[in-house]
Amino acid sequence: MLLILPVMMLVLFGFAIQLDPKLLPTAVIDHDQSPLTRSIITNIEASGYFKVVDSNATEAKAETEMSEGALTFILTFPGGFTRDFVRGENPQILIEVDGSDPGNSMNAVSHLQPIIDQSIIEFTSKGLTTPYLQGKKREATLIVHRNYNETNKSVFNIVPGLIGVLLTLTLVMITSTAITSEREAGTMELLLTTPLKPAEIILGKVIPYVLVGYVQLTIIVAFGLLVIGLPFEGSMLLLYLASAPFIVANLMIGMLFSTFARTAMQAVIMSIFFQLPSMFITGYVFTFYGMPGWARNAGSLLPMTYYMRIVRGIFLKGSDTLTLMPSILMLCAIATVLVVVTSMKFRKTLD
Repeated sequence: MLLILPVMMLVLFGFAIQLDPKLLPTAVIDHDQSPLTRSIITNIEASGYFKVVDSNATEAKAETEMSEGALTFILTFPGGFTRDFVRGENPQILIEVDGSDPGNSMNAVSHLQPIIDQSIIEFTSKGLTTPYLQGKKREATLIVHRNYNETNKSVFNIVPGLIGVLLTLTLVMITSTAITSEREAGTMELLLTTPLKPAEIILGKVIPYVLVGYVQLTIIVAFGLLVIGLPFEGSMLLLYLASAPFIVANLMIGMLFSTFARTAMQAVIMSIFFQLPSMFITGYVFTFYGMPGWARNAGSLLPMTYYMRIVRGIFLKGSDTLTLMPSILMLCAIATVLVVVTSMKFRKTLD
């Protein structure tokens, strides 16, 4: 712990976490389809802050992808944008930001207006405007709209994700000491003398903590809704059902750690090494898509990444089952793999 933990923190904060995230996924809805709008889009992508993943998006498709957590920005050019500009008007550009993301995506938005201004200067320098407007300052007005969190309250982003953090913190740490405490107390031999199978022992250890996890979930949700005034746009039943694979996955991780550790302290230390990445590279604190590819790949292996999208989708976006299904299926797949691996390792431990 003394050697590896500092190295892990240095790698996370030195290479993975970006306070000024770049290449954030952006969809463009261009109703104008003119050389001016294409020039603006090109310059926006060249800035490095925006990664245009769909340059011909429709409103319905873009809204669906943002609700799924696949987009950070939606940039919309209205029809007649260039025509209004040539007439001497200052047309508007709408940028929609995923307000459920607590990351520093607004840093990218602050660079957007200068990019637009530079594109307009390049456009007018080619004489592509009305002669009597030459020499006059021309600009396009940027309208910023934060979807799902219009008031920009950080507590609306933090508290839903806090459900996943607390469940991971408590369930992994508690279950990681389950088997090691049996060894230290000398009761493992008693379990071995019973006709119980390894899978049955695992279930006996895990089921009580599943109930504990749901009690924690209920307490946090009640506190957030009644005390903090957290918005809740989705289905409570969907939240509880989607939490099941996440709770099981964390319990299996704790059980897996307990099979490797020889003492309870070793198991607790192993859980710490799991909890730190779960907080920092899953999108809870920092923008997930602002991290380098290797960090996103590592985060994609952690249950917390998908649970963040689920709880924020249900609380802030009102996402339905179909929208959240990719994240729910990934959680189920991770939980299934962990159940199989834990059962195999636990059987070898008993042998």
